[in-house]
Amino acid sequence: MSKKHQHKHGEAETAAEEMTEQAAPETDRENTPREEPAAEPAQEKKPDYYDQLVRLSADFDNYRKRTEREKASFLAYGKKQFAEKLLPAYEVLLRQREELAKKQQQEECSASLKAVKDGLNMVFTELEKAFKAEGIEHMDVLNKPYDSATEEVVAMIPSSQEQDGLVIQEVQMGFMMDGKVLRPARVIVGQHAQGN
Repeated sequence: MSKKHQHKHGEAETAAEEMTEQAAPETDRENTPREEPAAEPAQEKKPDYYDQLVRLSADFDNYRKRTEREKASFLAYGKKQFAEKLLPAYEVLLRQREELAKKQQQEECSASLKAVKDGLNMVFTELEKAFKAEGIEHMDVLNKPYDSATEEVVAMIPSSQEQDGLVIQEVQMGFMMDGKVLRPARVIVGQHAQGN
């Protein structure tokens, strides 16, 4: 081959290589994903302060109502506990007052005993006022039909037909507080023995 021909042949190879190099990047560019133009950033949601305020207000209102109910419940429980501790002393005073009233009717009271009775009446009156203010009242069960909801039977004794099922004696006084049983009455109930 002549030099001239070799030179042309070399130039052709070089030109072909250049064309391949130029074409390759274009091919690569087609295979690589094109970058999309940057989309506008999504608008961030702004917090809904009004909804949060409404929820917070409702939560606080529920909390306030719950604490008021709990407070009332605790106060009622404390009142009940305190009243139960006072009941035995109140019962003793009530029974002693009744005894003194009987003795006074039978004219067995001395002047000093009458003074004690008067003092006892004053104490008893004050206790009654306090109990009434707190909704505590003595159950009247004597000579009334036995009621299992408010009374406990400690004994049953033979009785006339008229007294059958009636409370004949009150062993321990019963008390109600706000319409509920604070302490049940312990009673003796009459039972008529039916003839053969």
